[in-house]
Amino acid sequence: MSTYKPVSIRLQTMEDFNDNILLYSQKPMIPKAPARGSFAIHERSEYPCQDEVTASRRDYYKISLFTKGTGIFQMGEDEYEINGPTILFLNPHEIKTWKATSPEQEGYFCLFTELLFESPHNHDEELLHHPLLRVGAKAIYTLTEEQSEYFQSIFRQLLKEYQDNAAFKQEAILIYLKLLMLEGKRLARVRVSKKPMAAAHQLAHRFTDILEKQFPIEFSHHQVTLKTAKQFANALNTHPNHLNACVKQATGRTVSEHIRQRLLLEAKLLLIHTSWQIAEIAWCLGFEEPGNFTHFFKNQSGQLPHIYRTQ
Repeated sequence: MSTYKPVSIRLQTMEDFNDNILLYSQKPMIPKAPARGSFAIHERSEYPCQDEVTASRRDYYKISLFTKGTGIFQMGEDEYEINGPTILFLNPHEIKTWKATSPEQEGYFCLFTELLFESPHNHDEELLHHPLLRVGAKAIYTLTEEQSEYFQSIFRQLLKEYQDNAAFKQEAILIYLKLLMLEGKRLARVRVSKKPMAAAHQLAHRFTDILEKQFPIEFSHHQVTLKTAKQFANALNTHPNHLNACVKQATGRTVSEHIRQRLLLEAKLLLIHTSWQIAEIAWCLGFEEPGNFTHFFKNQSGQLPHIYRTQ
């Protein structure tokens, strides 16, 4: 590649968010987060989000409750019209955009990072592996008025703990956060096994973790390094056949299917949210020849890359 252009998909950090919110708040914000800025919660009416947020990723998880107002929210390829009580569970990895379509915006939102779970007395790291916070979860749910009232009561308790400096503040925040996630699972009818992970599932989890850590691709001089089942097996110190069998048993899909699906998703996001040439995107995803990438994309999506981009 002779020239490299920075990606237009911005990474917004929690520090950025707290700085930006001061510009839009109607009263001074006094941060009272525990554990090195690892948690924050606000009312949308008092500390509103920006009316329009362009394509970006985050370094924090976010749970948003809309009780009043409308807007268009996009996550990955999917677009959602927010109109009426809605709750969203958002992970840091997927690209998001937001555009408010009404001046009035009410509800709550809380943000948290992995630092929240690093207390020596805390053992709730599994919240970060919650099914509603995984890539591809699409955890956006329209609520009834009764459900909305209940979620508001939880957010009010979280806000009280956040604003007060009572004893066991962080432990209380984690309890209410866990309750939010539990009610989210009930909405989604997600059943999570309480049994310890079998060896096959542990290996499959390690594989998907390594696969996901290659993304997002934020600059056109970054290239994925692991592209084949053999390369992943070497990284995990196992045989490709054993890895494939474990991943198939745990997920119902082969290693190659997971790799193809993740490469296709990143390709679509880069085609939508950047102005990079198709040859640049191909190189970033490990295709030395643009023609091979075009064949891959057409085979997996049914469209040529440039057609997908224009649509």
